[in-house]
Amino acid sequence: MTGSDLTHILQSLILSMVAGVPLLLAILCCTSIGKKAHRIFPWTVVPALITISCVPLDSVVEVPWFFMGGRMGLDETGRIFLCVAAFIWLLSGMSAVKHLADDHHRPRFYGFFLSSMAGNFGLILAQDMLGFYLFFALMSFSAYGLVVHHKTDETRKAGLTYLGLVMIGEIAIFISLLILADSARGLAMEDLSGISIHMAAIIFLFIGFGVKIGAIPFHIWMPPAYQAAPIPAAAALAGAMVNAGLLGWLRFLPLGYTVHPEGAKLFILMGTFATFYGVIIGLGKRKAGAVLAYSSISQMGLMTVIFGLGLTGVETGQQAATCLIIYAVHHSLAKSSLFLGYGAIVFHSKKLSHWHLAGLLLPSLALAGLPLTSGAIVKTGFKELAASIGEPWSSLTLFLPLSAIGTTMLVLHFIQIVRKTVHEENAPPGSFSFAWAISLAAVALSLWVWPVSETYAIHSLAGNKMWQALWPVAFGCLLSWLWLKAYTSNTFTRLSALLKRFSFDQLCSSIHWPDFLLRSGKNILIPKEWFPFSQFSWLDFFPNKAEKVLGRWTVVGLFYLIICIFLMASY
Repeated sequence: MTGSDLTHILQSLILSMVAGVPLLLAILCCTSIGKKAHRIFPWTVVPALITISCVPLDSVVEVPWFFMGGRMGLDETGRIFLCVAAFIWLLSGMSAVKHLADDHHRPRFYGFFLSSMAGNFGLILAQDMLGFYLFFALMSFSAYGLVVHHKTDETRKAGLTYLGLVMIGEIAIFISLLILADSARGLAMEDLSGISIHMAAIIFLFIGFGVKIGAIPFHIWMPPAYQAAPIPAAAALAGAMVNAGLLGWLRFLPLGYTVHPEGAKLFILMGTFATFYGVIIGLGKRKAGAVLAYSSISQMGLMTVIFGLGLTGVETGQQAATCLIIYAVHHSLAKSSLFLGYGAIVFHSKKLSHWHLAGLLLPSLALAGLPLTSGAIVKTGFKELAASIGEPWSSLTLFLPLSAIGTTMLVLHFIQIVRKTVHEENAPPGSFSFAWAISLAAVALSLWVWPVSETYAIHSLAGNKMWQALWPVAFGCLLSWLWLKAYTSNTFTRLSALLKRFSFDQLCSSIHWPDFLLRSGKNILIPKEWFPFSQFSWLDFFPNKAEKVLGRWTVVGLFYLIICIFLMASY
C-alpha cells in the first residue's frame, strides 16, 4: 500500500464520518442509549471540524458503495458552508441540552436533530448531483420531526405545511436534475460548468431550492415552522439549513461559469419582491418566531438578488459568488444568535436586562447594516457589485436604504415582542446563555477577521460609506418610535374601526351601477358572495388575509401545476 493509497483511505474515512457519526447516533437514539445521548450529541460536529482543518482543499474521493457511486470532497465554498453549519449546529446542540432538560421526548428530538445535521453536512460535501439530492432530502424530511416535536394542533398544522412544500421542492429539484443530466457530460458537479442550461431548469431550480430559503410564493412554511419548532431547532433551521438552498443554486448553477440573462431577471425580480414583502408582512405579526421568519424571507430575498446579478456575466458571477457567501455567513450567524437569545431570555429570565437588550441589539442592527457591524460589510459588497455591472442593474443600490429602514423597523418590532413576552412568562431566574455569548462574539468579529471579507470591511469604513449605512438605520429607529407611539395611543385601532365601516354594501351603494347590472334599482345582479373580497373588510384582507389565501393548498398546488405544464410544454 502506497502513501497515496493510505491518504485516500484516511480522507475517505474522515469525510464519511462527517455525516456518518451524527447519523449513527441518530439511529442509537431509537434505543435505550438515546436517554444518555445528551452527553455527547452536541459534539458530533467534531468530524466536521477535523475535516475543515485537516482535509486539503479541492480533494475529491470516490465512494463506490454509495448510491450509484458517490463522490465527496471539500472545495473553498464547501469549507466555508461546512464551517458555518458546524458552528451553528454545535451552539444549537448546546442550547438544546439545557432547553430540553425536562422534556421526556428529548431522545426523539435528538434523533431528528442529528438526522437533519447529517443531511446538512452530507450535502455540503457531496460532489455529485445524486448525492446532493439524497442528503438534501434527508435533511429536509428529518426537519419535519423538529417542527412537530411538541405535538400540538399548531405544530401539526405547521408540520403538514412544511412537509407539503418540501415535497414540492424535492420534485422540482429532481426534474431540474434530469434536465441538467441530459445536458451535462455526467453526474459530477464539475460537469455542470459551462453547459447551456434551459430556462425550464432555471425555473425548477428556483422553485426547488427557493422552498428552502423562503422564496415567494413558497415561503408559507417558514413562519409557522419557526414558531412551532423548539428554539434550538429553529436556530438550526434559520442559521444552517436555510443555507442549503443557496448552496444548491451555487452547485447547480455555478456562478462564474453560468451566464443566463433571462434567469437573472427571474432571480432579481423575485428577490426584490421578497425583500419588501417580508418586511411588510412581518411588521403585522405578534409572535417572535414569525417575525424572525419574515426577516429571513426579506434577507434571503437580498441574497436572491445577488445571485441573479451573478448570472449576468462571467466576471460578475465570480464577484457575486464571493459577495453571496459573505452575506450567507453574516445572516446565518446573526439570525441564529437572535433565536438563541430569544430562548435564553424568554425561558430563563424574569426580565429583560440591559445586557440582554445589548445582546439582542447587536445581531439585530447588524442585519439592518449599522456601521461597524457585519451588515455594513455585506451591504458595501452588494453596492460595489451592483455598481460594477452598470445600467440598468446599478440602480438596485437605490432600494438598499429602503431595505435597511424596513429591516430596522422589523428587528426593533421583534425586540418589543421579546420584552413583552418576558414580562408575561413566569420563568425561573437564569443566567446569560453560554451558547448565545459565543454566537454574539462570532457576529461581532467574524467578518472583520476573515480574509475573504477584508476588502469590503476596509471599504465600509470610508466616511461616505458609513454615512450611507447610518442614516437608514437612524430613520428606521425614528419610524419605529413613531409606530410604537401611534400603536400605544390607539391611533391604529381607531383607524381600523373607521376603515372597517367601509363595507362591501356601502361600496355598492356609493357607486352608480349601470342599469343592466341591477335587478330592482338596489340589488346587484351578481351576488356579492361571488365577489372575492366580500367576506372581509379591505384592511383585514391585506396583507393577512392575502397571506392565508396564498397558503391554501389549492392555490399553491394550482400555481405549481401551471408552472409544470408550461415548462414541460416549452422544453
